[in-house]
Amino acid sequence: MKSSNREEIINHNAKELFDIVLDIESYPYFIPWCSAMKVHSKSDNEIYADMIVWYKYFIPQKFGSHVIFDKEKLNIKTRYIEGPLKDLKTNWLFKSVKKNQTLINFNVEFEFKRFFHQKIAEAFFPLIENQMIESFKIRADEILD
Repeated sequence: MKSSNREEIINHNAKELFDIVLDIESYPYFIPWCSAMKVHSKSDNEIYADMIVWYKYFIPQKFGSHVIFDKEKLNIKTRYIEGPLKDLKTNWLFKSVKKNQTLINFNVEFEFKRFFHQKIAEAFFPLIENQMIESFKIRADEILD
């Protein structure tokens, strides 16, 4: 299983950044490979949703997830339900450093069902991770500045 842990300081309020990451319905507007989101159910601390991912040379794939979040602790965890992966776990944690400065900890673990797909994903993962984090930062700048 491939894993990554990334920490980054972003110059925005922790609660507002948490809200941007939790706003999964907006992902198709700013995450380049997310072509659609379908929320099946949403409550005070969890969401069941499908993300449709469309990479340039591949057919669209559906990734079903269970998102558990804690508004007090500013934590978002995603557990994989169905799709082309064997497993996927993400964890976002937002810690206020100063009034408008936040330490974000992002952890991801994933494994594809097929060896070939896993090797391709591992090769491109740093690029994908950077692009995803940058997409959230740009979104925060657009909304919060």
